[in-house]
This record gives sequence, structure tokens and C-alpha cells, in this order.
Amino acid sequence: MSRIAPLERPFPGFFEQAMAGIMPPGAEPLTLFRSVAASQRAWEKFSAGSLLDKGPLPLREREIVIDRTTARCGCDYEWGVHVALFAERAGLTAEQVADTAAASPDPALWSEPELALLATVDSLIERKRLDDAEYARLAADRPQAQILEIVQLVAFYHGVALICGALDLQPEPGMPTLPSTGD
Repeated sequence: MSRIAPLERPFPGFFEQAMAGIMPPGAEPLTLFRSVAASQRAWEKFSAGSLLDKGPLPLREREIVIDRTTARCGCDYEWGVHVALFAERAGLTAEQVADTAAASPDPALWSEPELALLATVDSLIERKRLDDAEYARLAADRPQAQILEIVQLVAFYHGVALICGALDLQPEPGMPTLPSTGD
């Protein structure tokens, strides 16, 4: 379950209203959301800093960044949620999904702009920065709004991974977990 008891129905008004804008009709709120919302203040901070809206990136690029970030952070919970709910819609193949968890992505599976995304995530997770060459590679075909969104996605989902780890959140029922890479 979670080290902090997730909200149960009936949900408080602030949470019910938030879920109406986030979750598909009839879908139960994720354990992560219900756990963070055990504190209204924590939920407000989480949702204010989150990137749950569409944003300036195409869905495919957004999901590549999120999947790689959560995989690099070892976060089964969030990686599984995104793979299950968005990978197909984002046009990611099964091989590409698995490759988001590989120690080194297979260049044959990705375009150059996608490889730049994966390398950006790796640099930010490993060193917490981009050098000039890494930034130039990322910026080669992206406007500033997308660059900022990419960095914010890595930061936010790194934080989500920390929350999931601290609360010991187990994968949602039926969601995939990170593959064993053997690397």
C-alpha cells in the first residue's frame, strides 16, 4: 500500500475537483494522488508544481522524457503508470519502452532528436547539469519553451520518484514494472 494512508471515498471537495480535471471519467484516482492528497497543503504544492497539463512538447517526446526519468530513478510505480496509459498513444514501440530502462539507449531505435532527449535526461540525473555541447544538441531543433519543459519534466518526475520511494508505493494493479535489463 502506502506508508501514508491514501484518501478514501468520500473524497474531500478539493481532491474531488482536482480529479475531475485529471482522471478520465469513471477512473479511480491513482494511489500516488490519493496519498499526496492526505495533506491538502502537500496536494496543492504537488499539483501547483506539476506538469499534468499538455504543455509545449508533443506527447511522444513528453513520454520519452518521463519514461527515461522514472526508469533512471528506479521508480516502478510511475514508469508503469506512464507506460500503461501513454506509451501506445505516444507511438512508442515495445522495444522503445523497454529501451527507456536500458543502461544505454539503442541508437537504432530512436531519431537524433529523441536521442538528444534521452541523453539530456541521463545528464541531468547523473550530473544535475548540461554542458555546452549537451545543451546545443538539445536546442538544435527546439524552442526555449520546450527546453524549459524538458528540464522541468525531469525535475518533477525525479521528485515524483522520491515521493513514490519514500511512501513505498507499489505499482498500480495491472501496471507493468521496469524490465530487468541485465546491464
